[in-house]
Amino acid sequence: MRNAIFYLTYNGLYNFTNGIGTQTQLLITGLEALHDELARTYSSIDLHVICPEPDTQTWGYEHGFYQRQRERVRQLGGQVHLIPYKQQPRQDLWGIPSWKALCQNVAPFLRQQALAYDRSLIICVDQPWLQTPYYFKMERGSAFQNQADVLLVLYSTAFIRYDGAPDAAEVAWEQRGLEASQPDSRVALADVCPSFTDHLKRHFRLPAPQFAPYTSSILVNDSTFPPEDETVSRKTLQAYGVPTDADLLLAFGRAAVIKGFEKLIPALAPLRDRIHFVLISVPYIGDESQQRLYDQLLRRNGLRATHIKAFTRDLPRALCQWPRTKIVAVPSRYETFSNIPVEVALWAREKGPVVVASAAGGFVDQIETGITGFLTDTSSSQQLTQTLRLVLDLSPEGHAAIRQRAYQRVMKLYDFEQNFSATLRWFWQRLDGKAGHYASSGWW
Repeated sequence: MRNAIFYLTYNGLYNFTNGIGTQTQLLITGLEALHDELARTYSSIDLHVICPEPDTQTWGYEHGFYQRQRERVRQLGGQVHLIPYKQQPRQDLWGIPSWKALCQNVAPFLRQQALAYDRSLIICVDQPWLQTPYYFKMERGSAFQNQADVLLVLYSTAFIRYDGAPDAAEVAWEQRGLEASQPDSRVALADVCPSFTDHLKRHFRLPAPQFAPYTSSILVNDSTFPPEDETVSRKTLQAYGVPTDADLLLAFGRAAVIKGFEKLIPALAPLRDRIHFVLISVPYIGDESQQRLYDQLLRRNGLRATHIKAFTRDLPRALCQWPRTKIVAVPSRYETFSNIPVEVALWAREKGPVVVASAAGGFVDQIETGITGFLTDTSSSQQLTQTLRLVLDLSPEGHAAIRQRAYQRVMKLYDFEQNFSATLRWFWQRLDGKAGHYASSGWW
């Protein structure tokens, strides 16, 4: 039996600038690791990756990176496919006209591609691809000749992006996309984490949606996570100008309001004599306004700080294994699933920091407060300061116990190899002759 996974994304193939890119890379790397095991269970599985067609306006385009990803996908039996969407030269990807064009253009393409396979799983990631099932239905002669199932994967909604005042057109786009999942359809919604699944049920009219397991995960055996020799970590800290003779508090991520760094910095003022603050902020292209704000706040609050203003992977890895890094703070206003708590848990299993995160979004699923890390109300500067002080006051034994429990929790719950295998079982291991929990051949 010939199987295919068609993965529709918009980052992580020719650019790598956000969390969607992380998910794309996770899938490719994970399937490289799982290839032989999955072939024994399902026979061959070809991976095809589908992205919007890039041009000179594409954020973070890197040709060498793109060529490497094309070769990796080819080694997994599939191809990279680019879908046009622009009617105007400067048309932005992040808008409903672009999303509509992508879904219209990809639907007939996928139908043709699926003819080569006995069984296909089409994974549509985020808003740009969300109405792909709708456009399958709108085509004439809409039935797939072979078995094809769709998994709709969202990581945010208009209710999150607009902080309680969502754009009505974007809500309508999401509503129509999500309602394709019905008991008699071959469309499922991704259950990425409990809190976000609750969010979808609460904010959208979904009479009887099917939720398939698609737990946000990490490749726990990836080569980036083995313990690093302390001399290597020390050299990395010194190369970035981070002091090795002070207790450290780390925060890292995009230079964006949603990340909450402008709330964290004032909360550190009462702790200025106890820690050196390391901030790694990654700006959007051509927009350094948030980074300038962070620098102003650092000066205003008199903090000892090192502000790194570009993406780096080696510095967080070193800091999260450095014995004098006490805390990684994640003050985001909302994140459906943040990789930071799970990465920190893997890096810091022998020595390093514990996580203090917002009591919001997916953090409440990832962290058991006081057990595997700490949750706090980051909208209250006083509450945030109190929680950070509590962690700084932990005994070495208490600190180590939290780190160990965090590591064990990640290994148990967030292993990609375990969780992606569960997704494929839901769709492809038959109970009644049909994929997953479907009652009929349904939507197409």
